[in-house]
Amino acid sequence: MTKGKPFLLGFFSVAGQVLLLRELVSSFNGDELFIGLALFGWLLAVTLGSYLGGRDTHQPGAVALFIAGCAVLCVLIPAVRLLPLFVSEVAGQVIPFATAGAMAILVMLPPGLISGWLFSVIAKEGWGSEGAVVTVYLWEGAGAFVGGVLIAMFSRGVLSNMALALAVVVVAVGFLTLNHRERSLAATALFTLITTGLLFGSVWIAGRIDSALDGIKYQPYHVVQSFDTPYGRQTVLSRDNMIVLLTDNKVEAVHPDVRTAENLLLPAMLYQPMAREILYFGRSEFGLAQLTLRLEPLHLTAVDPRRSLNGPAENATSFGGGVTRLTDDPLSFINERAGRERFDVIIIDAGEPDNYQTNRLLTPEFFRQTQRLLTESGLLVIPTAYDTDRYVSDDVAALLSIIRNSLAASFDQVVVWPGGETLLMASNASLFGVSTDSLVVRMNRLEYDPTFLSESFLRDRLNEFKRERLTSALSSDSDVNSAARPVLPHRQALYRSTGDRDRLILSFWLEQPYGYTLGLVPIFGLLTYASVGRDRRRRFGLFMYLVAGLISISLELLSFYVFQTTAGSLYSELAALVGSFMLGLAVGTYYAQQLKSRHLEYPALVVLILAGAIFGLTWNRIEPSTAIGYHLLFLFVMALATGSLFVAATRRYYENRPLRNRGIGYAVEVLGSAIGALLTLTLLLPMLGVTGLLVTLELILAVALVGAIITARSY
Repeated sequence: MTKGKPFLLGFFSVAGQVLLLRELVSSFNGDELFIGLALFGWLLAVTLGSYLGGRDTHQPGAVALFIAGCAVLCVLIPAVRLLPLFVSEVAGQVIPFATAGAMAILVMLPPGLISGWLFSVIAKEGWGSEGAVVTVYLWEGAGAFVGGVLIAMFSRGVLSNMALALAVVVVAVGFLTLNHRERSLAATALFTLITTGLLFGSVWIAGRIDSALDGIKYQPYHVVQSFDTPYGRQTVLSRDNMIVLLTDNKVEAVHPDVRTAENLLLPAMLYQPMAREILYFGRSEFGLAQLTLRLEPLHLTAVDPRRSLNGPAENATSFGGGVTRLTDDPLSFINERAGRERFDVIIIDAGEPDNYQTNRLLTPEFFRQTQRLLTESGLLVIPTAYDTDRYVSDDVAALLSIIRNSLAASFDQVVVWPGGETLLMASNASLFGVSTDSLVVRMNRLEYDPTFLSESFLRDRLNEFKRERLTSALSSDSDVNSAARPVLPHRQALYRSTGDRDRLILSFWLEQPYGYTLGLVPIFGLLTYASVGRDRRRRFGLFMYLVAGLISISLELLSFYVFQTTAGSLYSELAALVGSFMLGLAVGTYYAQQLKSRHLEYPALVVLILAGAIFGLTWNRIEPSTAIGYHLLFLFVMALATGSLFVAATRRYYENRPLRNRGIGYAVEVLGSAIGALLTLTLLLPMLGVTGLLVTLELILAVALVGAIITARSY
């Protein structure tokens, strides 16, 4: 067995996994709940593939499997781009969560199956001892680290998913061809030169494929520009003098849209008629900046982290400037400007709370941060897309109630305006004790004649019956959304669900404890099996495999969530974070393999327990500027211990029986990862919160440590 094949396996697996996840997220407006389902599909397929590959029957060779994996990746990336067309022909329409999740699982199955199969086939090439399994695991981790770093380097708006996928295929095929047999130095140099040319050619081809796919996907709109940013995929469309901005295949803004701009700014001006400085978190080019210019002497400061969107948005909307536009993350901006600047009005145009990046802007923690930038009579405005004009559904009531409760935890006064776009406003000053007649008078004094916010419209919107009906609907839910326990994405997923099937699936997972119970069944079942009988020392190796996979993926996903909550970005850093984890796995596996101790599991489990405890005590105290370093280090240390635990489990399970199915141990570890991927973000985090989830994981580690000690001398 050569080290090149497992290295290539790791490189190909992490590249395929990350690129497919990115493409799925950008095509289905995916969030962390969605990512968890997609990872579950991948890992479940790896489990099956590893088991099948380890069976002592006629198997396809590693090279044939690699070629099949390349072909699958080349087909799936463009297919995922067009998948939304099979559900809806309307450009930018959000696909229901259950439907998108099912598609994501199906997409991840073929490459995951090949990846798991390859692991066992390559491990069978070294039949000498159980060390072959560890060796493949080691070099797979090294290859995954290199793949993660390269994807991270080239994915920050430089190359698209299509270009990166084609480049990965070229590298994989080139590597296999170059190492198929010995070659002369001249032949190697020529082959390397040809491969380099193909890499540049793949970038050129990918650009044209991207353009063709977007042209098909967004008919009858004209695609002005489509590109990646560190925060997602942006697409600018045009049709009949209308400009549409899509973020991850969901409409973020439309130009011209005077109604939305008036709804954002004018209600705040009615409560704060003397306001001069406005701070806006969002894209100002699509109407708000133009409206502000007509309300002199107002000055608008617009903050958005997507620098690469500045040019396309400005050109598409004929934006003439007149505002201070800053490229920065909201949290970083507040931390840097607190005490130096004050604003009369702050508008948080976060969009739908369907992901943890948006969710972090709708928490008491963030609201308290905004107070550091507000004047004494300052006003906070949160626009929503929920319609409460004629009817308030249970899902809408729950969402608005959670946001209102979160505001009330930070501000003394909160008011909610019903309407087609329900508005929430909060302040620590006594601003809202104003009658509708007085608000009409103030509106008539504006040096601007509203197009939509007319006197009759305002009186109808603030009708006493509508306000009382909305207030009554919002009094039924006492939940508060927070960084430590994010509940809004779950409620948003339920709100998005359409039809009985979607609603039934989501209710099963999000509103009932059944999913949590189903996740515990294989854990306790394997623990029981591993803890009885004379052979329980070896059997407990299987349980340690399961714990290694379950704990590592759970802490990894939790780290992803905390990083996005702190730094605001995950789309481009995903590969670097995965790469750091895989490097830790490789290093931990390598050093553990050199040690002859029969009890490697003890220090490995203790390090995991300590790493989880330290993370639990420090995660909410990290500044955005240092977040990437903190999480890279945490993932590396946690993976070091996981690699050591894998070696310890391998020595136990394959002890005195090295010819046992090489795929079983790896399959059980990946099964643990699949359980963690399915439960951690989709169920346990909103149910238990960060602290409750960490305590649960610590208890599992403690059980594993005690069990390892008890079974250490059993034969």
